[in-house]
Amino acid sequence: MRKVLLATTAIVALGGVTAASADISISGGHELKYQSWNNSTSTSANNSKITSGATYTISGSTVLDNGMTISGKIYSDNSADGAGFESQGFSISDDWGTIGVADMESGDAFATAIDITDDEAYDGGGASTINTYAPGDEYVANSSVSYLSPNISGFQFAIGMKDTGAYSDATSYGAQYAMSAGDAAVTVKYAASSTGDTTSGAADEIDATSAALVIGMSGATLTVAQNTADVGTTAEYESSGMALAYVVSDALTVEAYSGETENNLNSSYKFKDTGYGITYTVTPGMAVSVTHNSWDYTPNSGSSDDGTNTAVAVNVSF
Repeated sequence: MRKVLLATTAIVALGGVTAASADISISGGHELKYQSWNNSTSTSANNSKITSGATYTISGSTVLDNGMTISGKIYSDNSADGAGFESQGFSISDDWGTIGVADMESGDAFATAIDITDDEAYDGGGASTINTYAPGDEYVANSSVSYLSPNISGFQFAIGMKDTGAYSDATSYGAQYAMSAGDAAVTVKYAASSTGDTTSGAADEIDATSAALVIGMSGATLTVAQNTADVGTTAEYESSGMALAYVVSDALTVEAYSGETENNLNSSYKFKDTGYGITYTVTPGMAVSVTHNSWDYTPNSGSSDDGTNTAVAVNVSF
């Protein structure tokens, strides 16, 4: 993504650092997407739609006199709430590691999702309870502030916390070890979090884990992961699956994944999902992607559902 460098005192300082001494950049992207889907319980005659969206990021960084690097960003994801630049974060880093705040936190850095395709969805991307514990996701909670260690001979760890001002505070931690095995790059990853009850009497605390093995060789990357979420005494979701990405050329990448989630406290619950897709870079700054999902879902109670979703998207970035 090409970035526009702004080095002028007309740009307001980040944390008191003037733009003349900081690298400040603006990057953005737009997407045009067509989706078509069907599911067995649908009562709608129109199961297709065209949407567009945009993302913009203003970021800055500078090296302080003592050698530490400070970085920050604000980000807009074109959300419907009209909040403009609705997310932000900053970090402080040095040889001792990195402290991350808000959207630059790393408390869940080593949690692993397998939904590596560009635009996976089940019902056109609309709000749905199906998305809650999808097989392609990881369930580890993010943080308000975190610490990420430096890379020590292939080993890294992270810890984080979120103070919500309510009962649902969260703590998280994780680690990974990366090594070489012949021509392959092998990484072992683990992360976990604990989130408190939503209210004093809710008994819906969430303990989540994520474990993965990632193997990369000759343009192919295989990820095998297991993600769990224990929700109070009502559910023990356990998801397992794998993903494979292959870089065919500088312009073309193919991706596929398959996973299944079960509730160990309710034998009725089943969620199977398979997705595959391709991403083609027409030219630097413009890419076209095609993503297809097929799924089968049985909730803890109620009717089962199954279907497919296909998304075709054009993305431009600058």
